[in-house]
Amino acid sequence: MSLAAIHIAKKELALTDADYRAILREVAGVDSAKYLDAAGDRAVMARLYALRDERRGAAQKRVKTPAERKIWALWLGCENAPGLRSYLPQPERTVAYLLGFVRRASGNQKIWEADDLASLTRKQAYHTIEALKSRLEQEQKNIAREVPF
Repeated sequence: MSLAAIHIAKKELALTDADYRAILREVAGVDSAKYLDAAGDRAVMARLYALRDERRGAAQKRVKTPAERKIWALWLGCENAPGLRSYLPQPERTVAYLLGFVRRASGNQKIWEADDLASLTRKQAYHTIEALKSRLEQEQKNIAREVPF
């Protein structure tokens, strides 16, 4: 039995004693985890994990700024127009490459994660978007020169 694991999960979920005991009664028919058999132990842990996953799924995701959406659209493209990523060699099609591009274009050396794009000032975002547009246009011209028709 994993009595300690149950108590750790209870603490991580910040369950009140009443909620915890209600789960024990509902799932295994006991008032205390010390009375659980192996099947009850597995059932209680499964319920606690499900509750944890529910709460993680319910967490609100941050809404991207318009500048972030534009940067991602230029990078990823859409169904009508491919983004810059599709023109690059496979090893360079990473978020790390994009973030390095953003650091160089914006001059903001604090951009190390995708969520950091929200910290760009208007001027930095403008420079980044224009640099992405320019690079995308350059890559499209290179492809057009390679294809003679």
